[in-house]
Amino acid sequence: MAVLAAVALGAPALTATDAWAAHGPSGTSLYVSTSGNDHNSGSLHKPFRTLAAARTAARKATRKGRAVHVWVRGGTYHLAGTLTFDEADSGTASAPVTYSSYPGEKAVLSGGRRVTAAWSADPHNSAVQVAKVGAGLKIDGLFVGGTQQVLARFPNFDPNTAVLGGSTTMATLNARSAAWKNPTTGAIRGLHSSDWGGNDYTITGRSNSALQTKWVGDNNRGGDVDTNHVVAEGIFEELDAPGEWFYDKAAGKLYVIPPAGTDLSSATVETAELDELVRVEGSSAAKPVHDLTFDGFTYTETHRTLFDTPYEPLQLGDWAIARAGAVHLKNARNITVSRSAFAQVGGNGVFVDGYNKGDVITRNRFTGSGASDVQVVGSTEAVRNPSTWAHMVDPPTDLTPGPRTEDYPRDITVSYNSMADMGRFEKQSAGVNISMSSRVTVAHNTIHGSPRSGVNINDGTWGGHRIQYNDIFDCVKETSDHGPINAWGRDRYWPIAGPSINPSAESDALQKSYALLDVVQPITISNNRIWHNSEWAIDLDDGSSNYIVKNNLLLNAGIKLRDGFRRTVSNNILVNGSVYEQISHRDNDDSLTRNVILTGSPYSLTGSDPAAAKYTVDKNLFWDNDRPVALPDVWSAAKLDAHSVTADPQFTHGSPWDSPGMTDYTLASGSPAVALGFVNFPMDRFGTGTAGEATPPAVTWPAAPVPDTVIQTQPEPLMGATVRQVYDKATQSAVGLGDFDGLYLQAVPSTSYAYGQGLRPLDVIREVNGTAVTDRDSFWTVYNRLAPGSTVTALIWRAQSATTVTFVKPTGAQQYNNTAGVTYTGAGWGWRGARAGGLNSFQDDIDATTAVGDSFSFTFNGTGADLLTELNADEGTIDISVDGVFRKTVDATSDTREYQKTLYSVSGLSPGVHTLTGVMKSGQYMIVDGFTVRS
Repeated sequence: MAVLAAVALGAPALTATDAWAAHGPSGTSLYVSTSGNDHNSGSLHKPFRTLAAARTAARKATRKGRAVHVWVRGGTYHLAGTLTFDEADSGTASAPVTYSSYPGEKAVLSGGRRVTAAWSADPHNSAVQVAKVGAGLKIDGLFVGGTQQVLARFPNFDPNTAVLGGSTTMATLNARSAAWKNPTTGAIRGLHSSDWGGNDYTITGRSNSALQTKWVGDNNRGGDVDTNHVVAEGIFEELDAPGEWFYDKAAGKLYVIPPAGTDLSSATVETAELDELVRVEGSSAAKPVHDLTFDGFTYTETHRTLFDTPYEPLQLGDWAIARAGAVHLKNARNITVSRSAFAQVGGNGVFVDGYNKGDVITRNRFTGSGASDVQVVGSTEAVRNPSTWAHMVDPPTDLTPGPRTEDYPRDITVSYNSMADMGRFEKQSAGVNISMSSRVTVAHNTIHGSPRSGVNINDGTWGGHRIQYNDIFDCVKETSDHGPINAWGRDRYWPIAGPSINPSAESDALQKSYALLDVVQPITISNNRIWHNSEWAIDLDDGSSNYIVKNNLLLNAGIKLRDGFRRTVSNNILVNGSVYEQISHRDNDDSLTRNVILTGSPYSLTGSDPAAAKYTVDKNLFWDNDRPVALPDVWSAAKLDAHSVTADPQFTHGSPWDSPGMTDYTLASGSPAVALGFVNFPMDRFGTGTAGEATPPAVTWPAAPVPDTVIQTQPEPLMGATVRQVYDKATQSAVGLGDFDGLYLQAVPSTSYAYGQGLRPLDVIREVNGTAVTDRDSFWTVYNRLAPGSTVTALIWRAQSATTVTFVKPTGAQQYNNTAGVTYTGAGWGWRGARAGGLNSFQDDIDATTAVGDSFSFTFNGTGADLLTELNADEGTIDISVDGVFRKTVDATSDTREYQKTLYSVSGLSPGVHTLTGVMKSGQYMIVDGFTVRS
């Protein structure tokens, strides 16, 4: 018998004889053909016309205890409705039921219809072709020659633009919509306001020169949209580019601008209308469909679920989902979906929903899915004290570990699948998304081209997953603050304190005791190769707990551990990546051992106290191509990395600095990392293993380190706290912001004045007395002018939400850094950090100029002020003025260098706002180190 097609995935050849021999002479073969007839017997020579007819015949055979194999001959089957299967369609372990494409032939299941109506030129625009296809149809996609076309949109689709294929602003859409006769045919797709996935809207009308919209999804963090990244589609007036189309539902007319060189009258033109092609659903978890296989099909032309299916928030992760898929499994057991192609489906590819056990999704090829390729999502009915962002259960009242009901997937395998370019429409998408499930294995998949993650674990319920031997790259293309493998753990315990803001020992201990109520089995991420072009390839975000991360090759990025417990990170290779510890709890049981980390800064800490967290960190190897490697200052006191070394790891295939495209990172037997206990792991088992499969890009090494010249990273004092700009993505992620605006409170000692006034570590000041704070200067410009003892109202970003803190500005003498709202005039000025000349100065930084005539101005509210500077032989004289009136010329020369010296003082000023100004008169340098202000 002929060989059954393997859909080009490198699967071992499986013959029909192999697949069928086990069933013996009692097995029943049925056949379906596009040229068949449902009144036929279903034999090879008298096949059925539809799969529905074959299903009816298969049910009769299974009632006799026979194994059934339905062979579907090549051709396209435009389904009139979703093909449904229930308990009556079940097989058994010894007599399963199989639906498959016929050996060597391509059977296509389509959710649309063939357009057979005649095409004619639109009398108003000869570039547009029109066909009367009938009114009231549910057309949401169009394919010409098997290629998906673009729904009329503004701006036009640009395949070379990653975000939304090109985007514009809401202001532009509002203005442009004045020319739209009926905007309610359209929709708006955009990004979340913090670019944490997508947000989408239907257009309900237009009034007051603006579009009126209704939010439909797909984000779990609210309907805020990034108004600078939106696109409008489904608008007739925007039909203006080759490949675009529009369906007038009321008139029943389909308008198309054909792709260049395409004659629609001879081309295959098909619509997309059905949400789902195959739905397998038992009546309950106790009565599942079982032992059923779908093999070798092509699934295509399904309706997008964005605008016609309700979105459901998933716990406290960032995801909301439409429970729909081209293949939908619910209340099912031992269902296999194999060796098939999911070609440009409108929503999810496979949805494993509620109770499922033992299902296998293997050796499929997913390309261009509108949402995620595979969703494995349980029901909230199975969750004890389920929380969402709109309703958090705090504290949990049910402290029983594990699930409450059987309505969740378990023992699911997603393996050897090729997954590319998913999330074409829904930006909160992944190759595989897991939520409210247990023991899901995601193995040997090649996943790339995602706008968000490759594999997403939305919550900890209920753990036991194994994410292994995958090849994941080119992800987080359209969004931010995410990883190719991403996880959240905002389960029952998390609402107790949320992302902890200087929590007490008692609250940390309480969270720790609750952390494993839901993630009852550890989740293992192992033996994956992950390439990423940002900070973290594995992002264990808010509260992710009970993880084992081992034997991973991480290219161009590192690992984030944020706000959780019991994460074991060992035997990984991080190439141009670091470990990011964020918001660590006390006694969090994290362990970082026997890793090879290739960078100059192996660790990044934000809101993390290693001494309190009591990490286990040791026997790691660091290397930065023979450049210095810097460990955090607190490392020694906490006795971390006591036995770690900085040394060449000695890879057997060379140096990644010399060969950035290197893929084999096997260590020589004499490697110092091996001496520390590192164990080599296979470098040739990532992904599907299929010849010709896509592979990750090369590592992109940064330029050699330069002295610190980035002023945004400079800390400065505020009321006994330490503040700086948000600036970097690590801080942005730790505080949960979608932008870099605000003044970040890096440290707020409990003994400080700031703490007593209600400010806390990890706060971000976003407004002060109604004025937006975008950077440090926008804060100090307002704050410096406020009278000592006056009330200050600050809008604070805390625990990923906005709150207001009112405090009193101190009345005692206060010190201000040279970065605190000082105006520097002239071309010679430059800021210098500790490694560029600022060391030993106040806050280890200075501003300095080399140009005579340059000046500085510092505005303050008080009765006096001191100028701090550096004295040395190369300094000179400075003309000092107060409130525009010259006071005196001061001399900063000294035979020896002296730091933090008071060069000028003024006292006895009337209470209020004053400005101290200095102009360089002579010398090689004029230096500003800081100021003291007296009330």
